[in-house]
Amino acid sequence: MSSASQRSVEAIREWWRGCNREKDRCYTSAVVIAQLAGWVRTKEGRQRQALQAWLTRLVDAMHGRIHGFNVSVAHVWAEQEHMLEKAGRRMPVEDSYIAATARRHGLTIATGNDQDFRRPGLTVFNPFKELPNG
Repeated sequence: MSSASQRSVEAIREWWRGCNREKDRCYTSAVVIAQLAGWVRTKEGRQRQALQAWLTRLVDAMHGRIHGFNVSVAHVWAEQEHMLEKAGRRMPVEDSYIAATARRHGLTIATGNDQDFRRPGLTVFNPFKELPNG
Protein backbone atom coordinates (compact mmCIF):
# COMPACT_ATOMS: atom_id res chain seq x y z
CA MET A 1 0.00 0.00 0.00
CA SER A 2 1.39 3.42 -0.92
CA SER A 3 2.02 5.97 1.80
CA ALA A 4 -0.79 8.14 0.36
CA SER A 5 -3.18 5.16 0.53
CA GLN A 6 -2.04 4.40 4.07
CA ARG A 7 -2.70 8.02 5.09
CA SER A 8 -6.18 7.77 3.54
CA VAL A 9 -6.85 4.56 5.48
CA GLU A 10 -5.70 6.25 8.69
CA ALA A 11 -7.94 9.26 7.97
CA ILE A 12 -10.92 6.94 7.47
CA ARG A 13 -10.12 5.11 10.70
CA GLU A 14 -9.98 8.41 12.57
CA TRP A 15 -13.32 9.43 11.03
CA TRP A 16 -14.82 6.10 12.14
CA ARG A 17 -13.46 6.57 15.69
CA GLY A 18 -15.19 9.97 15.69
CA CYS A 19 -18.44 8.28 14.68
CA ASN A 20 -18.10 5.95 17.63
CA ARG A 21 -17.46 8.86 19.99
CA GLU A 22 -20.50 10.77 18.70
CA LYS A 23 -22.95 7.90 18.39
CA ASP A 24 -25.97 10.15 17.99
CA ARG A 25 -24.48 11.46 14.72
CA CYS A 26 -23.69 8.21 12.86
CA TYR A 27 -26.30 5.81 11.53
CA THR A 28 -26.46 3.23 8.78
CA SER A 29 -29.06 1.39 6.77
CA ALA A 30 -29.96 -2.28 6.98
CA VAL A 31 -29.40 -2.26 3.20
CA VAL A 32 -25.75 -1.30 3.78
CA ILE A 33 -25.42 -4.21 6.21
CA ALA A 34 -26.96 -6.51 3.57
CA GLN A 35 -24.51 -5.24 0.94
CA LEU A 36 -21.56 -5.80 3.28
CA ALA A 37 -22.81 -9.28 4.23
CA GLY A 38 -23.11 -10.17 0.55
CA TRP A 39 -19.59 -8.92 -0.10
CA VAL A 40 -18.20 -10.92 2.85
CA ARG A 41 -19.81 -14.06 1.42
CA THR A 42 -17.82 -13.66 -1.81
CA LYS A 43 -14.60 -14.23 0.14
CA GLU A 44 -13.14 -17.54 1.25
CA GLY A 45 -11.18 -19.03 4.11
CA ARG A 46 -9.43 -16.83 6.65
CA GLN A 47 -10.28 -13.63 4.81
CA ARG A 48 -13.98 -14.47 4.99
CA GLN A 49 -13.71 -15.35 8.68
CA ALA A 50 -11.90 -12.10 9.46
CA LEU A 51 -14.40 -10.04 7.47
CA GLN A 52 -17.35 -11.82 9.11
CA ALA A 53 -15.88 -11.02 12.53
CA TRP A 54 -15.42 -7.39 11.44
CA LEU A 55 -19.02 -7.20 10.20
CA THR A 56 -20.29 -8.65 13.48
CA ARG A 57 -18.31 -6.00 15.39
CA LEU A 58 -19.69 -3.30 13.09
CA VAL A 59 -23.29 -4.39 13.63
CA ASP A 60 -22.69 -4.57 17.38
CA ALA A 61 -21.11 -1.09 17.37
CA MET A 62 -24.06 0.29 15.39
CA HIS A 63 -26.70 -1.28 17.67
CA GLY A 64 -29.73 1.00 17.77
CA ARG A 65 -28.40 3.03 14.85
CA ILE A 66 -29.33 0.80 11.90
CA HIS A 67 -32.37 2.11 10.07
CA GLY A 68 -34.60 -0.40 8.33
CA PHE A 69 -36.60 -0.03 5.14
CA ASN A 70 -40.05 0.58 6.59
CA VAL A 71 -43.31 2.17 5.42
CA SER A 72 -42.18 5.76 6.02
CA VAL A 73 -38.96 5.13 4.06
CA ALA A 74 -40.98 3.40 1.33
CA HIS A 75 -43.06 6.54 0.80
CA VAL A 76 -39.90 8.67 0.55
CA TRP A 77 -38.45 6.11 -1.87
CA ALA A 78 -41.54 6.22 -4.11
CA GLU A 79 -41.42 10.03 -4.25
CA GLN A 80 -37.68 9.96 -4.89
CA GLU A 81 -38.02 7.36 -7.67
CA HIS A 82 -40.70 9.43 -9.38
CA MET A 83 -38.55 12.56 -9.20
CA LEU A 84 -35.40 10.80 -10.43
CA GLU A 85 -37.23 9.00 -13.23
CA LYS A 86 -38.68 12.29 -14.48
CA ALA A 87 -35.17 13.75 -14.48
CA GLY A 88 -33.73 10.67 -16.23
CA ARG A 89 -31.44 10.02 -13.26
CA ARG A 90 -32.59 6.73 -11.73
CA MET A 91 -30.32 4.97 -9.27
CA PRO A 92 -29.50 1.29 -8.72
CA VAL A 93 -32.27 -0.04 -6.47
CA GLU A 94 -30.10 -0.79 -3.42
CA ASP A 95 -28.54 2.67 -3.59
CA SER A 96 -31.98 4.21 -3.98
CA TYR A 97 -33.13 2.44 -0.78
CA ILE A 98 -30.09 3.80 1.07
CA ALA A 99 -30.74 7.28 -0.32
CA ALA A 100 -34.41 7.17 0.69
CA THR A 101 -33.45 6.07 4.20
CA ALA A 102 -31.03 8.98 4.49
CA ARG A 103 -33.62 11.42 3.13
CA ARG A 104 -36.32 10.13 5.50
CA HIS A 105 -34.10 10.60 8.54
CA GLY A 106 -32.35 13.78 7.37
CA LEU A 107 -28.93 12.13 7.28
CA THR A 108 -25.78 12.77 5.29
CA ILE A 109 -24.57 9.80 3.25
CA ALA A 110 -20.92 8.90 3.86
CA THR A 111 -19.64 6.91 0.91
CA GLY A 112 -16.76 6.52 -1.48
CA ASN A 113 -19.41 6.24 -4.21
CA ASP A 114 -20.45 9.89 -4.10
CA GLN A 115 -21.20 10.15 -7.84
CA ASP A 116 -24.24 7.84 -7.59
CA PHE A 117 -25.55 9.58 -4.49
CA ARG A 118 -25.28 13.19 -5.66
CA ARG A 119 -28.96 13.44 -6.41
CA PRO A 120 -31.50 16.15 -5.55
CA GLY A 121 -32.15 16.32 -1.83
CA LEU A 122 -29.12 14.27 -0.77
CA THR A 123 -26.12 15.50 1.18
CA VAL A 124 -23.02 13.39 0.56
CA PHE A 125 -19.71 13.20 2.40
CA ASN A 126 -16.90 11.24 0.75
CA PRO A 127 -14.34 10.58 3.47
CA PHE A 128 -11.86 9.32 0.86
CA LYS A 129 -11.85 12.71 -0.86
CA GLU A 130 -12.77 15.14 1.90
CA LEU A 131 -10.61 14.09 4.85
CA PRO A 132 -7.07 15.40 5.12
CA ASN A 133 -4.61 12.66 4.22
CA GLY A 134 -1.37 14.24 5.20
